[in-house]
Amino acid sequence: MSRGEDLPRIAPKSPEEALATIVLEDGFRAELVAAEPMVTDPIAMQYDENGAAYVVEMNDYPYSDKSHDQAWQEQTSEPIGRVRLLQDTDGDGTFDKSTIFADRLSWPTGVAVWKGGVYVMATPDVFYLKDTDGDGRADIRRKVFTGFRKYNVQAVMNNPKWGLDHRIYAAGSSNGGKIESADSRFDQDTASPTVIRRSDFRFDPRDEKFEAISGGARFGHARDDWGNRFLTDIRNPVQHVLFPTRYLRRNPRLRAPRPIHDVVPSGDSIAVFPISPAEPWRAVNAARLAADSTKDSPFDSTVAKGYVTSSSGVTIYRGAAYPEAYYGNAFIGEVAGNLVMRYALRPDGVTFTGQRAHENREFMASTDNWFRPVNFINAPDGTLHVLDMYRETIEHPWSMPDDLKAQVDLTSGRDRGRIYRLVPEHYRDGFVPPPVPRLGSATTQRLVAELANPNSWWRETAHRLLFERQDTSENEALETMLGEHQMPVARVHALWTLEGLRSLTDQTLAAALRDADARVREQAIRIAEPRLPNSPTLRQLVIDSATDPDPRVRFQTAFTLGQIKDEPATAALAEVARRDADDPRMCTAILSSAAGTEATLLKSLLENDAFADSAPGRGLLGQLAAMVGAAGDLTVVDALLQASADHAGPVQETMVRNLAAGLRRAKQDLVSAAAKPSFQSAALVASTLDDAARIATDTAASLQRRQQAITLLGFAGEGEKQTLLVDLLSIQHPLEIQSAAVTALVGTARPDVAPRLLEKFPELTPSVQKVIVDQLLQRTVWIPDVLDAVAAGVVPARLIAPNRRAAYLKSRSQAIQQRAVELFGDDVSSSRSEVLARYQSVLEQSGDARAGVEVFRKNCQSCHRYDGSGFEVGPNLATVQNRGAGQLLVNILDPSREVSPEFLEYVVLSTDGRVVSGMIAAENTNSITLKQSEGVETTFERSEIEELRATGKSLMPEGLETEISPAQMADLIAYLLSLGKS
Repeated sequence: MSRGEDLPRIAPKSPEEALATIVLEDGFRAELVAAEPMVTDPIAMQYDENGAAYVVEMNDYPYSDKSHDQAWQEQTSEPIGRVRLLQDTDGDGTFDKSTIFADRLSWPTGVAVWKGGVYVMATPDVFYLKDTDGDGRADIRRKVFTGFRKYNVQAVMNNPKWGLDHRIYAAGSSNGGKIESADSRFDQDTASPTVIRRSDFRFDPRDEKFEAISGGARFGHARDDWGNRFLTDIRNPVQHVLFPTRYLRRNPRLRAPRPIHDVVPSGDSIAVFPISPAEPWRAVNAARLAADSTKDSPFDSTVAKGYVTSSSGVTIYRGAAYPEAYYGNAFIGEVAGNLVMRYALRPDGVTFTGQRAHENREFMASTDNWFRPVNFINAPDGTLHVLDMYRETIEHPWSMPDDLKAQVDLTSGRDRGRIYRLVPEHYRDGFVPPPVPRLGSATTQRLVAELANPNSWWRETAHRLLFERQDTSENEALETMLGEHQMPVARVHALWTLEGLRSLTDQTLAAALRDADARVREQAIRIAEPRLPNSPTLRQLVIDSATDPDPRVRFQTAFTLGQIKDEPATAALAEVARRDADDPRMCTAILSSAAGTEATLLKSLLENDAFADSAPGRGLLGQLAAMVGAAGDLTVVDALLQASADHAGPVQETMVRNLAAGLRRAKQDLVSAAAKPSFQSAALVASTLDDAARIATDTAASLQRRQQAITLLGFAGEGEKQTLLVDLLSIQHPLEIQSAAVTALVGTARPDVAPRLLEKFPELTPSVQKVIVDQLLQRTVWIPDVLDAVAAGVVPARLIAPNRRAAYLKSRSQAIQQRAVELFGDDVSSSRSEVLARYQSVLEQSGDARAGVEVFRKNCQSCHRYDGSGFEVGPNLATVQNRGAGQLLVNILDPSREVSPEFLEYVVLSTDGRVVSGMIAAENTNSITLKQSEGVETTFERSEIEELRATGKSLMPEGLETEISPAQMADLIAYLLSLGKS
């Protein structure tokens, strides 16, 4: 199809016609529960205690205001999102009454029931809505929180869920914001809003105190029976939230990893198997001007598979209507593929792995392009309900070529929507729904009994209602359930219900800490935390849990021990460390609890020779040593070095290297400290540095061993060992060794480092030269030296990336700006539209894919990964086969036209003068980690950050036209279009 032709449209199907297009595995079938006009654009849903359903209708997707949507502008100037109340008045299992409960909501994305009303997520606000006069429409509309950033419609907060601990948890997504309480009834510090970037949040509905917690994905939020939370992040269908923020924040020196774990691999490498034809605009976009056989047949619908590009709505099935193998499975919608994925989750240490449940096919798929399964819920009848937004197109406007976007109505389907019940095969004669729930009038005795219902909806609704009522008349029954019921999940509900009723005694909790089931013990340890200072019995039981046979119990114990801070607790933490140091996730829990006791724990671990001499042991010792050094207490550092004196060389080297690194963070120097007469470990430090000098130059030693030695030499101070590092910059040594030497020299921050490296520069290979420039440009003090070297012709100008040039031209430093103007003032980037116009001829060329491989390696591989090669900084390239040449050209030359929040470039100015740019790979209470080219990660403690700012641009730099000629661009695009094709 050439530009200018009309884009074909696909007509919608009636609900009955659409039902016939759905194919399900294992004998399942879909039944309509509701359809338009009773419901439109359903994206979230919750049943209340009496079986009425609150359905969130995101009618304003994907636009946020009238300036973007002419049709909307003609109708209203107000938001058009809604919450609908659906009821089944005759008990036949389908809804027959529909009422608009609340309207004029902006980007509504979730609902949670509380005391006869609902909390509703509607960016930028969270509201509490309630109907007090029985007409089915909310007459209370109270704003609870405000300040959520309204930026990317696909990155807004969503899907609030009740936790076992009687808090409401919600996915915060990635737009971020500055969140403030909007209700003056609660005494909260509204002058200090909570800043979030990529995190989730929770609040207690009793006082509505807002708390940022670990998370930060996209649309989808679920939990299992035991309180594990799961998220969805577009190309990452199932993620497990692993590290709670409340623990990570205790240790300000902990540089914690990313708090969420991919349960299944990134979607860029996960094949999905749609049965629907390619949407017209996608088919045109994928085929347009591409130099392959599809060019003349752009509407080919024989696509056998695709890749996960738009996963949403992760939900853990926890009903009783399906076969046992389905319980605990994760269901995820892939809206672009018109299908639903199913993964079986299996425990994997302290987290989970997901296994595809069906080979080369999907659990649920439709031939109808309008089928958009965005979310799911566990319903009272024990089945899974599917929320089908039913839209002609679901796509962010930023992601579409302008000419195709102009021909597609992104609001088409606003007046449609379906909700399906998935019925299993064993209901051959038809699924007979149970009676509509009436738990609102149930006795407290009945609610306690429902805590053991095999359907999670009944358990959790009873759990919530018992908490709402605060009726303690059935405490004895709850205690009996906790002590005797055969279902562990019922015992967990009884445990948390007693806690929520303030009726859990230490004696009862102690019994739960001895429970036969590990999942009950894990919850009991969490509940015990605030009681430990005042209960020797509970404290001892938690300490004893350090030897529990279950890894999840030890994981929770490792976190909880940080609340005690006494010698027995530290000994217990050491016990967990000796057993689990080979698990990095367990080490994070251990280190979070070591705040203030790092030295004691470290000394205890050094006393175990077998542990200290093992590779996992040295790894944990090194992390602890760095924390001790960062505290800056030289007396403690000296004592620990003495404690390591009887160990083999690798242990001593680990201790010296990491204590020195920690001291540097505290702006102190180990060699200078060792020169003081009172420092008793001076000889050990000197001998260890001498050994490092020998190992660094030993070509027979392993690369890793040499690199570690070189890192240690970076702390050796002035003199011959610094000269040795410069001497390692030689063609006689591998790239890895030379790079390590550069890093060690730059780490000293000495003023003479830049002149020495630049003097050596002409003798080095391009790879090492690039390392030198990248490293030197990370400190403002050396930027003028590098720019002077560019002016002198020593450093090639091409090594200064376009985004850096632009930053230097606007630098606050007059010296840097003046040099940049002299060098790059005539190189002001053309507008992206002008560049794209110049490169349009590329789309008429048949590039050479084989030649494009080299262009890719030179310009792209440092940030993109495909088929095991390259670095995963930007998006994996497995999905480019679904894009056309025109879209690829835009992505390469105008990378900031559409940039997802996770790929935004941030710049950190540190207190020690470093300037580092990258995307935020991890953000914790104590630290922020930036990921840069070639997967390099730099972690800053928040106390080290003088300034953090977003550039508003993609991490992928503009200006690649200066590196890639039109002919090379044609080759590169040909190569990219060939990826994934057999």
